[in-house]
Amino acid sequence: MEEHAPRFNLSIVSSDVEVGGARLSAEYALSDEEIAIAHWWVLINCEEVKYWKELHLSFPEVDGDLEYHNMTFANYFRTWMDMIKSDDNPNWSHELLLLAMQPQRARVYPTCTVNGVKFVSEERDSRRRTQNSGVMALGHGLDYYGVLHSVVELVYAEGMKVHLFKCRWFDTGAQSMKMDQYGNLSVNTATSAYEDDPFVFATSVKQVFYLDDLARGDAWKIANIVHPRNIYRAATLGVTIPGPEADAYQEPNAVGIHDVSTIRENNVKHGRVLRIRDEDSTFIDVDPNEETDDDSDDELRHRLPDINSDTEDDSDYEP
Repeated sequence: MEEHAPRFNLSIVSSDVEVGGARLSAEYALSDEEIAIAHWWVLINCEEVKYWKELHLSFPEVDGDLEYHNMTFANYFRTWMDMIKSDDNPNWSHELLLLAMQPQRARVYPTCTVNGVKFVSEERDSRRRTQNSGVMALGHGLDYYGVLHSVVELVYAEGMKVHLFKCRWFDTGAQSMKMDQYGNLSVNTATSAYEDDPFVFATSVKQVFYLDDLARGDAWKIANIVHPRNIYRAATLGVTIPGPEADAYQEPNAVGIHDVSTIRENNVKHGRVLRIRDEDSTFIDVDPNEETDDDSDDELRHRLPDINSDTEDDSDYEP
C-alpha cells in the first residue's frame, strides 16, 4: 500500500490533510452541541450517505420536510447501519457504520496543510508577517469568503478521521460584496453571517489573500484566490522537511480585518440578520442521543428495500 493511501474508503476521508501545531486551548474546544452539528454536517455532505438521505426524505412522515429530516436523520442512519451489517447491500460499508456511530472525540488545531497548501487560524495569523487564514468555499451559485477560525479533526471509531475547517464567514449580501469594472471582488470584513453554519471540509476550500481596498477603505478587502504552483509532496521528491510548521505558501499580511466583537456590534447597529449558507443546510437543534419517535426496529427494517436484515448485535461497533 502506498504511504499516503487512505485507510478508509470514504470520499470525506483524505490522506492529503495534515494538521499541525499544538492543539488549541480549551476556549477553542467544540461544545457537545457543536460536535453534534459538525457530525450532522458531515453526514448530509457525504456522497456515500446520499442514498440513505433520499430514502429518509421519502418517508411519509418526512415527505420532504427538511427540518424534520435534519432533526431525525442521524438517528435513523445509525439504526440502519447497525441493522444491516452485511456486504450484500451496495449502499452499506464498514466505513459508513463507523461514520454512523458519531465522533468519539473532536480535536482542534491552529494549522493545517491541504494538498501542500498551508492554512493558519486567524488568531495565529494575526501574529505573523504572512497571511494564510483567508478561505473561500464554493456554494450553489454563490461563493463564500471568510477566515479560518480553527481546524477540527473529528475522530471516529478505529481512528477514522474527518477534517473540517471552522470558519468565520463574511456577509455575502449585495451591500457587503462589490465587484469593480476590472473583475476585482471587494468584501466588507466588518460583517459576518452564517454563524450557525461555520463548517466546511478542509479539502473543499481555496485559500484567499485579502488586500486592502484603497478605494473603499476601512474594512473593505479585495479577495484574491491563491493558485499555488509547483507544489509536491516531500515524500514524492524524497526530501525531508522540518515538519508541519514549514510554510507551503506565504504572502505578506494585510492588516485591519475586524475581530468578532467589532463585527457583531456592526451587525446589530445596521440591523443585519444572520443567514444560513445554503437552503438545504438549515440548522436546527440536534441531539445525537435523541431517540427516534415511535419507530420500532421492525418498522424501520420493513421500510428498507432489498436489505439483508441481520439483527445480531456486535459489541465491537459500540461507540
